[in-house]
Amino acid sequence: MKRARPMQKILMGMAVLVLLTAASGVGDLGLSTSYAGPSLEPAVAAKLSPRAADMLLRGNPGAPVKMIVTTGQSTSLDVATLLQMGGKVTRQYAQLDSYAVSLPARAIRQLAGLPNVRHVSVDHPVQVLNDLNYVTLGADIAKKNLGLNGHDVVIAVLDTGIYKHPDLGSRLTKEVDFAATEKDYVDYYGHGTHVAGIIAGNAHDSSDAKSFRRFYGVAPDSKLISVRVLGRDGTGYVSDVLAGIDWVIANRAGQKIRVMNLSLGHAVEESYLTDPLCQAVEKAWKAGIVVVVSAGNNGSLGYGTIGSPGNDPYVITVGASNNYLTSYRGDDILATYSSLGPTAIDHFVKPDLVAPGNRTISLRSPASALDSTYPGLRKKYGVFNNDPNKANQDSPYFELSGTSMSAAVVSGMAAILIDADNSLSPDTVKARLMRSAEKRLSYNIFQVGAGFANLYAALQERGIALLPSLSPRAYLTSTGIVVESTNLLWGNPLSWDEISIWGGDPLRNTDEVGSYGAVWGGGGTLRGFSVDSHDGVVFGDNDPMVP
Repeated sequence: MKRARPMQKILMGMAVLVLLTAASGVGDLGLSTSYAGPSLEPAVAAKLSPRAADMLLRGNPGAPVKMIVTTGQSTSLDVATLLQMGGKVTRQYAQLDSYAVSLPARAIRQLAGLPNVRHVSVDHPVQVLNDLNYVTLGADIAKKNLGLNGHDVVIAVLDTGIYKHPDLGSRLTKEVDFAATEKDYVDYYGHGTHVAGIIAGNAHDSSDAKSFRRFYGVAPDSKLISVRVLGRDGTGYVSDVLAGIDWVIANRAGQKIRVMNLSLGHAVEESYLTDPLCQAVEKAWKAGIVVVVSAGNNGSLGYGTIGSPGNDPYVITVGASNNYLTSYRGDDILATYSSLGPTAIDHFVKPDLVAPGNRTISLRSPASALDSTYPGLRKKYGVFNNDPNKANQDSPYFELSGTSMSAAVVSGMAAILIDADNSLSPDTVKARLMRSAEKRLSYNIFQVGAGFANLYAALQERGIALLPSLSPRAYLTSTGIVVESTNLLWGNPLSWDEISIWGGDPLRNTDEVGSYGAVWGGGGTLRGFSVDSHDGVVFGDNDPMVP
């Protein structure tokens, strides 16, 4: 790898043949690879995502469909024309150049033909992507030696809501709801509360005199805003998530929001350049908000399984590691379910790093869907308290696994870095987290990105990102995989270069990535992966309770 060149290149040896088809468990989104046929003029086809074109050409013409419309400016609403089509605007966004509509499938062609319309995408369903390693990360040292605990740093959590758990107390400062009509600190699914505790729990309910173990969040003095964008079953639509992001951008100054956590996603079906969710998180990033996104839980399906908006090159995309329930870092490995890069279609190197996510103990939302469906995941008081009278009673804590948990860990880490230096830009936060991540020679960059998250090491970094810290793009050539130089992408911030970001040989063990034809657009059948209703509920590598 040569620092002066715009690309870094590793020659691949004999490729290992990897065949991954629908028969091996990979769902097909039903997307057409050539949808611009005689019945769809090129000018219209150019404005439609593959799934939107599929709905127009092969769907029920009269069936109502939900779409996200990207426009030249946020006020470009063709309300009267939509009414004539039999459609209506379902959501408008003050900060985003888009709006959500519902209309008959036959009207998609006419919608795409409107002069103000730049792109039309499906309003995809989205869902959650499911003993915090407080010591593993070095969060305990950051608090003890440096006095850093995320003091007053505000994190917006876009999820299923946050229950007003004692471990959050008055630091849960605000609640807004875009998924239902209830107005209160509620979490009927239980996922958002668990994520919130990983970020900011202060161990209140595990801190009495008989407790020998305490469940701290990474940044226990930070503040949270609950932005509910997912419903009672842990699912929702892109339009709801866009509404949440729109609110965060509009209120970032008044609410002093510095970090936004999205432990959710959907399968990638179009480039990040036209994906409405990607474009929205980019706008938040450019507004000065550190955006942390879960990579997804589809790693068992192979490479190219990062979800949206984790496929966006700006945001911090986090995969999951398994710490075997120890605070010793040496035994940490990549969780088998953690989604792998490169990203579909655009081929960015993702995830950016991995963080603890397996069998994570955090806050429980009593009587929520997860709590009721999986009572065995409630933690008993005996796990952390030696009071014999309470040993077998359910405690206020719950155990979940997944990249949702990992993203929450990194959101807490970002809050600690901002606590240490309030002037840090999102790009510098991302660069410091990646450069300081622990490198493991047994993994390649499409598995773990820059490596295993290390908070205390990140706090020692002093470099400043001179340019956006974009995740580099990977290319498959006849001689091997080529990756863009972070040295040039990031403006050579001090000593940060390809070697320090990725380690000595970042493209090690990538033969099978190159042979995975579906990722690179040829030789395979994978054009996306299905996301079923239980995908957000991943409870471990081989947990029998996974539906």
